[in-house]
Amino acid sequence: MNEIETINIVLLYRKFRGEKLSKEESLVFNAWYAESEKHRQYYKLFCHQQEKIMVRDRSRVNEWKGLVVVKRGKNRHGVMNWWQYAGVAVIILGVFIWGWRYWPVGEKVTTPEPTQICPGQVAVTLRLSQGEQIVLDSSQISGTINRDCVTIHVEKGMLRYGGETSIAGKETYNELIVPPSGEYVVELADGTKVFLNSESRLRYPTAFLGAERRVELSGEAYFVVAKEERSFIVETRLEEVKVFGTEFNVMAYEDEEFFQTTLVKGSVGVCVKGVNMIDFQKIVPGEQFLLNRQTLETQILSVDVFTYVAWKDGLFVSRNDDLETILRKVSRWFDVEIFYQEPKLKKKRFFGIMKRQANLQEVLDVIEEAGDVHFNVSIPTGCSRNP
Repeated sequence: MNEIETINIVLLYRKFRGEKLSKEESLVFNAWYAESEKHRQYYKLFCHQQEKIMVRDRSRVNEWKGLVVVKRGKNRHGVMNWWQYAGVAVIILGVFIWGWRYWPVGEKVTTPEPTQICPGQVAVTLRLSQGEQIVLDSSQISGTINRDCVTIHVEKGMLRYGGETSIAGKETYNELIVPPSGEYVVELADGTKVFLNSESRLRYPTAFLGAERRVELSGEAYFVVAKEERSFIVETRLEEVKVFGTEFNVMAYEDEEFFQTTLVKGSVGVCVKGVNMIDFQKIVPGEQFLLNRQTLETQILSVDVFTYVAWKDGLFVSRNDDLETILRKVSRWFDVEIFYQEPKLKKKRFFGIMKRQANLQEVLDVIEEAGDVHFNVSIPTGCSRNP
């Protein structure tokens, strides 16, 4: 990881804005700033660019050159996240070449009104043990589901299971299915919280009755595991992740080259199915276990975990990812198809932060501004969004 990438971009921006930092944040910034002249020059240039950009005219010109085509049939409505700055921000990092778009809280951005496809409060599906399917609207405020001696509390964007109960000691399973453009949270019977990203599935028992706690994942989820003696195992198609009490992210999308397990807190071990089901390779906080889907080769990397878990807090984050990787995330979140008229653009790299709650047009505008890339959105379906 590049040494400059060790500083959180949001922290730099808040420092530039003169916002009050916590004691811990101040220590982090001061240590990074004092570490080298390279860091001090980096921050100086960063501030200089912000001063220029803050006074720019933010109006946009709608010019489409049709190098990337995005197709879509349905529109979505926005979802909320904690990101305190209204608007979209992006940083492009080359050899100290910077670009940043930012709109302060409450300030309206004047843009044309082309197609504005939004992510949204889409319905997720809860499949019960007997095959019954219940559609859950993420805007639903509260409710209760009682099935098979199990009480499930429904809150806005979240399911919560009411303790370790089951039918005559028999383990029964539910499955939560999150479609493209959606996200949902489930609190399992043991108190473990699972944040599910778009286009993901989680199969889990309504009560953990055995010697271990086991769930099955397809897609991506962030786990905050309740600590207890029994191990907690996340099973994907190709691997198992074993933990005791920790926070980590598992990304197991079938259209990605690698399955990723990223550890935030605690300790986990990962094993590859069919290779060695006894030997779990352990990783520590700040490390990521990578599994190549095709070759089953593995590697362990030191990473900035913020990049890989920020999605659950409402952000797209890229640290030098190529355009193809970024647009796969965009495709899942906005439920669109991506076509490239210039295949070489797939390898163009970007470094930046964008809000997931922004509409598609805003996200594409930011990517366009960041580099020599242009988009054409077809099958227009309008939706409004308040900046």
